[in-house]
Amino acid sequence: MDFIETFGLVYQGFLAGIFIALSCSMLGVYLLMRRLSMLGAGISHSAFGGIALAFLLGLEPMTFTLIYTAFVSFFIQFLMERKSLPSDTILSLFFSFGTALAVIILSLTDSSGEGIYSYLFGSILVVSDLELYLSLFVFLLSLSILKLKYNQLFLVLFNEEIAKLKNINTSFINYLFTLLAGINIVLSIKVAGLLLSTSFVALPSMTALLIARSFLQTFLLSGLFAVLSVVLGILLSLAYDIPPSGAIVMIMILLFLLSFFIHAVKTRKGS
Repeated sequence: MDFIETFGLVYQGFLAGIFIALSCSMLGVYLLMRRLSMLGAGISHSAFGGIALAFLLGLEPMTFTLIYTAFVSFFIQFLMERKSLPSDTILSLFFSFGTALAVIILSLTDSSGEGIYSYLFGSILVVSDLELYLSLFVFLLSLSILKLKYNQLFLVLFNEEIAKLKNINTSFINYLFTLLAGINIVLSIKVAGLLLSTSFVALPSMTALLIARSFLQTFLLSGLFAVLSVVLGILLSLAYDIPPSGAIVMIMILLFLLSFFIHAVKTRKGS
């Protein structure tokens, strides 16, 4: 089977990867600017428990985990707003809970272990129709909400006190975008796997923040870097028979290092 025929068989994964990359890159900017980059690790490992639970109950894993993670994201934001515990402590608790739940379920069932383990490393080249439609829906939903709430989000991220003075419901904005971030992190597991999903959400945004000159440019560059990484990563995986998740994240790392070098050179020249 040549390269063209192989690509024809995985075009759904290619499209889903692009939709998920664009969606995650937008929410990644929000997480980084709120200093919640570890939210990705907390939610992804909570999602691991949800995936295991879906296999145990015989439910469709991705749909069930999206709903499960939406409730987890809501509860995480609720605890962070109460400020009774530091954010990193809350995220560590959910990180541990999701992993422990998955381990317990794996010990209770023998038949679903292989299916659960497939989510550890991602399987973007094998995407169902439902997963493709879910990725498109979440991308359009995230884009629509970002467009509608862009000005409010700008104020909330840069100065929450000023946002409150302007009668912006900062609590609603944070709940909304934390919920969207959780949903997108679940979808990123399909592309990069549980072990690399946090990198998939954070790296494009980190790269964009190095060289962007405005808030809008940060979102645009983050999306560009994410899509470029997915496209090049999948092409490399098809050409050299390597795991697509690892190839995608490695491209993201190389783009970050290149941007960091450019940023460092410009900073030195400016000084």
